[in-house]
Amino acid sequence: MSLVFRLRTQCCRKPIQAALLAAFALLCSFLGQLTQPEGGLSILWPANALLATLMIRHPALAHPLSWAGALCGLALGSVLQGLRWPPAVGYGITDLSGALVAWIILSSPWSPPRLRSPRAIGQVLTACAAAAATNAAVALALTPWLRPGGQWTTIALNWFFGQLLSYSAFLPPVMLLPRRLRLRGDRRHSWASLRKRLLSGTLLLPVVALAASLSLCFVLGGPGAIAFPIPALMYCALAYRQITTAWLTLVTALAVMLGIANGWLPLGASQPLAGLHFHAWDMVSLRLGVLLLVASPLLVSGILAARSDLISSLHVALDHDGLTRALSRQAFLRSAEEHLGRTPAPPQGNALLMMDIDHFKLLNDRHGHAAGDQVLKAFARTIRGVVRPRDLFGRLGGEEFSLFLPDTSEQDANDIAERLRGRVAGLEISLNGGAPLKISVSIGTVHDSQAPLASLSGLLAYADQAMYQAKRGGRNRVHAYGGGAAEASDASDTTEDPAWHPPLNNAPKAP
Repeated sequence: MSLVFRLRTQCCRKPIQAALLAAFALLCSFLGQLTQPEGGLSILWPANALLATLMIRHPALAHPLSWAGALCGLALGSVLQGLRWPPAVGYGITDLSGALVAWIILSSPWSPPRLRSPRAIGQVLTACAAAAATNAAVALALTPWLRPGGQWTTIALNWFFGQLLSYSAFLPPVMLLPRRLRLRGDRRHSWASLRKRLLSGTLLLPVVALAASLSLCFVLGGPGAIAFPIPALMYCALAYRQITTAWLTLVTALAVMLGIANGWLPLGASQPLAGLHFHAWDMVSLRLGVLLLVASPLLVSGILAARSDLISSLHVALDHDGLTRALSRQAFLRSAEEHLGRTPAPPQGNALLMMDIDHFKLLNDRHGHAAGDQVLKAFARTIRGVVRPRDLFGRLGGEEFSLFLPDTSEQDANDIAERLRGRVAGLEISLNGGAPLKISVSIGTVHDSQAPLASLSGLLAYADQAMYQAKRGGRNRVHAYGGGAAEASDASDTTEDPAWHPPLNNAPKAP
């Protein structure tokens, strides 16, 4: 029964998708006709680029029935504008040929997974040029049927540069949209940064500059009007994320093209571009100008995104331990100090855990340093899987780790420590196909309410003392500073460590 139901669902799904794509293509054709001057060709035609992007982002739609539905939608849009069915179908085939090439190229392994570099932007623009060339070639092949008396040069120029502009304007913004909405684990700092930028004006100033430059285009006009927004778009590329810049660029290009098509943006006495007597090279010049307006901020935003990724990777390399991916000692101490210095203090206070893997030196001697590295990685992976995003987990050296728990009560800190101990005790680490290795950890905890005047180094010393008390008590247990061990655990090892030695730093007395 389930197989029959799945088959029925699959058979119904494809016709529904084809019908939806036909409606989408019809809507896109109406949008393209908004930029069509009276008696002329559309200056900007988004249908091909949007169809290609839809297929790229949703590969399940790219089946023959969907392409047939898109062809029907495009042809119907032309018929509703007064064309007969044969040429309407011909124009639909011409449109879909470029969309198909763009989909093939940008769905292949050659396509960049992300557009966060100038090279990736260049690859997308190259795919746009290939798709536009395909549109022009098919249009030339169908010229005797679609426009028997048309000039081949004019047709080729109009199709190539018109489609190149459309693909370049619409593909990057849609491809930069996230696949799914991802919320950050702790948004407080981002909201604080947003509020700070709003108050300082740095968030709104680029948009205000862009709106002013667009207004200047429509007020002054003239041959150079389409270049007025470029400095403001560069400002946006410097101030905003890449996706924001791409969408602002698309909106700007649409405003300029709609203004030209409807006569709201006069380009000077050498116009008109509308009508039947415009020069082909005038249209090429216009589209190249808008293409530069689109490509320039995209390339700048790609350069800045690549630079930002490089800086982020360097920060990660500097602030994280290469083996365990925990925070390095310096990064952990710096971040913990920042938390302790915040005012006002969190309502529940802060807690600090010191963790030491039991018998790690003996494990290294028996199984080798490669096994020790596997143990460290498995231990760190286990801890990261339990702690909250806002917690700070760092490696202080060797097999010694620390965990800073902001806004955590003393009881919650002890519960978290006991949960971590249990998770580590349940680990089974395979070594070269042999018997799985089991490890344990001793944990010392301290809460800043126990030492309100202590610095971070003082809290570390108190947690260190508590951790060595857990070692003395038999290991594989949690010991709270100033108190006793947590509830009895199933420790497999209850002997003292003959190599135990007190911490090097003398812990200050609790006030």
